Amino acid sequence: MVTGVVAAVALTAGTSATLQGSAAAQETQAVQYVALGDSVAAGIGAGSPTANSVDGCWADKAHTVRVTNSNLAYPKRVASALGAQLDFKAFCGANTRTTRTQQTQTLSRNTDLVTVQVGANDFGYADVLSYCYLWNPPRTGECNRRINQITSNFTSVLPGRLDSLYRTIKRKAPNAKIVVVGYPQIVKASSTWICGADGALPTSTHQALNRAGNALNSVLAARAAAHGFKFVDPRASFKGHEVCGDPPWVNGVTLPLVESFHPNATGQEALGWLVWQYVKP
Repeated sequence: MVTGVVAAVALTAGTSATLQGSAAAQETQAVQYVALGDSVAAGIGAGSPTANSVDGCWADKAHTVRVTNSNLAYPKRVASALGAQLDFKAFCGANTRTTRTQQTQTLSRNTDLVTVQVGANDFGYADVLSYCYLWNPPRTGECNRRINQITSNFTSVLPGRLDSLYRTIKRKAPNAKIVVVGYPQIVKASSTWICGADGALPTSTHQALNRAGNALNSVLAARAAAHGFKFVDPRASFKGHEVCGDPPWVNGVTLPLVESFHPNATGQEALGWLVWQYVKP
């Protein structure tokens, strides 16, 4: 478990010798690594470069240019640690369908490693978050109802969509190690009025969001196991480091809005450390 910022930062310092050795060992035949997923996998919110967008997950109002992936995203860190050749397919706004149809084309029998982190966007989670922190209160009841509906969809609809995606990944990359990455909880169990970075969401909304996050991770873990994939659960490591945590590994409400409620640079480093435990030689 990552227990603090020092432990998270230690991914670079504490494993440097191992990483250099791994890179040297792979010099003649680099690990072929494909990273699939949504804005969390893309590192949106971690900076380097900053996501230049105030319009969802697009850099322009015409929706022709996507927000740029971060150089600090965990797939970049994992690839560097492995000395791998990274095919960074994740992009902001992806759901299970767009991941399956737009991100899996380069998977092949030569692919050695796949990480996939997707599912949160399938039922408008980002839109509901925007509604909640822009209008909550006084619209707490409607906000919570919308979150609860997404929770229900995670449980009843998402499993089939994940099965379709995971079958596609396995069919296209039959020799790869496949790792499904879960999501950290983004808010504490109760509201933190003294902080305010959580958008002044009341405790009932914090609880609804955490129920949704738990449902999503439970489904991801179950479907990963059913397909024989590994599952990385970041919730325990991020406990105490949610929005308004000490220190926070997740952004609160920020500009550009697309970076809100996403892991910051330290959060991405923590995710990299957790994924590394499953993929290191």
